[in-house]
Amino acid sequence: MGAKVGTGGGPMADINVTPLIDVVLVLLVVFMVITPMLQSGMPVDLPIATQTTTVKDVGQHIVVSITVNDACVEKDDFPCQEPAGWFVEQEQVDKDTIIEQIDLEYLKNAERSILIKADERLTYKQVREVTAILAERRMNTVLIAAKKEE
Repeated sequence: MGAKVGTGGGPMADINVTPLIDVVLVLLVVFMVITPMLQSGMPVDLPIATQTTTVKDVGQHIVVSITVNDACVEKDDFPCQEPAGWFVEQEQVDKDTIIEQIDLEYLKNAERSILIKADERLTYKQVREVTAILAERRMNTVLIAAKKEE
């Protein structure tokens, strides 16, 4: 005749961690899928700079991306003399609509600054064309994105 210990109908002391693990794994997958989408602007190959300031881009900038022409990429013809593509965030723009699109982004949040992401294969003249348009409208606080030299 042995004594029965702990077999009463009281509360159980064991913790079931299976639901916790399921929730953590689902959150991990969600963050793995969403993180690459957080990059703002169009993907471009940035030029390398010797001195940079690292800034986390979490939406505090209006990103103006300048990409190379696809015809130049196919021919491997650089520097490309054909016009490049201009984008404000994800919207393609041209000389006539770039300021309108930037103004629309300012309406969402007036505290944002302008960040230019230009492909490293572009000429200075092609990048300067965008900065000149911004300077005409007195948008003088402009940041230029670059990769840090390794």
